[in-house]
Amino acid sequence: MIGGVQAQESTETRAARALGVVVLAALLILLLGSVRAPLIDPDEARFARTSVEMLRSGDPVVPTFEGQPRLVKPPLAHWLQTVLFRSFGIHPWLARVPAMLSTLGSLLLVAWVARRRFGNEGAAWAAAIFITSPLVVVTGKVGTLDALLAVHVFAALALDMAEPNETGPYRGAAVGALLGLAFLAKGPVGAILPLLAMLAGRTASSRPVVPRVRAAASALLAMAAVILPWGLAFLQRIGGGGVGSTLRQEVLDRYVEGTAHVEPPWFYALVLAVGFLPWAGPLALALVRVIGDRRSPAARTALYAAASLLIGVGFLSLGKGKLPNYMLPLAPLVPLLVTWELGREIERRHESMKGPVLLTFTLTAMTLVFGVAAVLPRLAPYAPIALTGAVLYGLALLVACGGLLTRSPRRVYGAAAVAAGLFLMVASATIFPSVAEERSCRRLVTEVPALQSARPVVRVDVRAPSLTFYLDRVPELISVAQVPARLARGDRPLLLVTERDRRAVETMHLPVRMVRQVGRWYVYEPA
Repeated sequence: MIGGVQAQESTETRAARALGVVVLAALLILLLGSVRAPLIDPDEARFARTSVEMLRSGDPVVPTFEGQPRLVKPPLAHWLQTVLFRSFGIHPWLARVPAMLSTLGSLLLVAWVARRRFGNEGAAWAAAIFITSPLVVVTGKVGTLDALLAVHVFAALALDMAEPNETGPYRGAAVGALLGLAFLAKGPVGAILPLLAMLAGRTASSRPVVPRVRAAASALLAMAAVILPWGLAFLQRIGGGGVGSTLRQEVLDRYVEGTAHVEPPWFYALVLAVGFLPWAGPLALALVRVIGDRRSPAARTALYAAASLLIGVGFLSLGKGKLPNYMLPLAPLVPLLVTWELGREIERRHESMKGPVLLTFTLTAMTLVFGVAAVLPRLAPYAPIALTGAVLYGLALLVACGGLLTRSPRRVYGAAAVAAGLFLMVASATIFPSVAEERSCRRLVTEVPALQSARPVVRVDVRAPSLTFYLDRVPELISVAQVPARLARGDRPLLLVTERDRRAVETMHLPVRMVRQVGRWYVYEPA
């Protein structure tokens, strides 16, 4: 008996240490390449520049970009970036700190929920699955609002799916405050999405759908206390008509008509399949199996997570405008489901190994895909990283096959987690800075010293927020047809043209000469 207790304590201790290793690995994945990579156009650079202008104007109510009001998103992300810029200086990498800390916060919340239901080992597995999902890592390294929204949405869901004795008497107020912060991160959708997820989760797990009056009242009051100070000031500044117009354009029109990023209804099924590799197979299996185990008390958290995930994906799929990062607030539900499926496989490993088999097939496919990519001529610049992926996933495949033979689900899942984590570390250190450099104007500003002089800088038919950030001034914007008139003013402007419009400018036979080509940019000046 004593030996059994000691063995159990030893297992729990190892699991707790494993969770610590996962947290350190998550920090490494998020930090690698993030400090030296430039700001990426368009969204990340636009967020950072807006925060710089908020810092200099001292106006926390109405954000501006290039001197014009930017009303499309509430200001929570800008407030956090502004505090960092004020405290440590305007450094581009600081714009990513809120997103990285939010991703780390989501990981810790995932571990907290999993530990309550699956123990220390479950917490380590759930955290590992979360931080080895490509969608989580890619959005967590970019200084936009998605990770900030996700941590508040999942914190509200985590409190809601907890038992009353696990959270204390102020759960309603805490959930309301978190919904208010989610609103300040992304507007109405920040509150609508978690409320729909709570409704679905409570229904699926046979919990009361309508909260008690006291809890609902405290939630509403807390939410109002968070939103109203900024909301009333914003309403006073731009008026009721401006607020109504903003809501109509950025919420209703974007959702119903799809003003940008219009994608088909099945778009998020593809995001689930690719954005959560290599865990898509076990996730699909968990969504099916949890229905069969719906009467089991052990499946209560999995039922809540499955219903919340499905209703969230359905809500996002009905909207016309779609982007992969819109899925991020639902991402923490995925590791909970996959961890539940793993626990089920461990308990019944002599009966079924479907999850490990699916995971092994996924590792096989990823090994082949990376192997082919490594030898394709058109992907030659990425051959080293593709070869690295083929080697890592190939080794994981060998270990997974051994796990299948010994009927050890832990070995299969562990091999997949280690391979995915190592590959994401390598990709973070190599691909992320390279892609960021291609989609940023930092190199352009650095390699063309004339841009930093007092001469006018004129963009021709292209918007590049990172140019404004790194120049630290607002360049002019004109169309191709306006180039002759702009040159006629005689102040020797520097024209910035992309490949798309370069031929059009040259066919005008204007008195200009090319100063430099930097990446996709061509710099011209009067001859």
